Amino acid sequence: MDILATLEGYVGRGRIKLAEPLARYTTLRIGGPAEYFFTAQTTFDLQQAFKAAQAGHMPITVLGGGSNTLISDAGIKGLVVRNQSRAIKVIKKFGRVVNGEMVVDRALVEADTGTMINQLVRFSCDEGLAGLERHLGLPGTVGGALFMNSKWTKPIAYVGEVLYQAKILAESGEIKLVDKQYFNFGYDQSILQKTREVVVSAIFLLKKEDPKILWQRAQTSMDYRKTTQPMGVSTAGCTFRNISQAEAFRLATPDHTTSAGYLVDQVGLKGYQVGQAKFSDKHANFILNLGSASADDVKNLIDEAKKRVEEKYNVVIEPEIVLLGTFN
Repeated sequence: MDILATLEGYVGRGRIKLAEPLARYTTLRIGGPAEYFFTAQTTFDLQQAFKAAQAGHMPITVLGGGSNTLISDAGIKGLVVRNQSRAIKVIKKFGRVVNGEMVVDRALVEADTGTMINQLVRFSCDEGLAGLERHLGLPGTVGGALFMNSKWTKPIAYVGEVLYQAKILAESGEIKLVDKQYFNFGYDQSILQKTREVVVSAIFLLKKEDPKILWQRAQTSMDYRKTTQPMGVSTAGCTFRNISQAEAFRLATPDHTTSAGYLVDQVGLKGYQVGQAKFSDKHANFILNLGSASADDVKNLIDEAKKRVEEKYNVVIEPEIVLLGTFN
């Protein structure tokens, strides 16, 4: 049977695009075509796309907000699914009875993984539920944040810290419920980076707090982002993972900073440009697309930074952004 017909048998006729350019779906605005492309609007759509890829004997790649991602100029083979499933709801409240009335002190909030993190943060702040407010301004989706265990550093706050449970697509295409411990969260890490499983929704355990205080914290984080990171430009976010505290002590970095951006700056690459790709003048851990950068331009910057830092400091810095497709 024709592959396109097989895929459409699961997701619906006319919903699969061929050779769809992917640059428009990434924050870096770079990327070649998807062999087959599908937009999932619901968790059911995600299930069907997973089954379709299995039936077509092809790999499946799920894109959320397209941040922390570099797609090759050659594009991606197989089925690429853009996750646009964005439902959010409070599913349970916990508390105690005071003078005959229920006083809520915690709640479970479920968000589909296509939900933008900013959307979830704003929802939780408005509901007076604490735990995610520091992440205001974080690009990308709930799914991407779980994949990377996204963080905020002033003070340290990880998305994975407030995860309670999640719903994951099993190989059979059915949904299984897993606990927080399943993810084996670490610095910029989760089990998803090894298993490449598809998470369809996440359930967060959040504490009740005054919405005004939550919005103040959220705005403080947002203000700090604006003063330290490039805004309003095409970038994938931080390019490299920070180094360990042990490496920072060995290298005697100022205040023992673990910042990868500091190392990239110190090897003379802040503002360095290849083609239309450039390390930001504001923060050396961000690569900017000045308008028509290729994926190879960005990859060349990544390779140059890795080489110079290793030569000068004997440290191997690892990319935080995920490379998809084939590179030269």
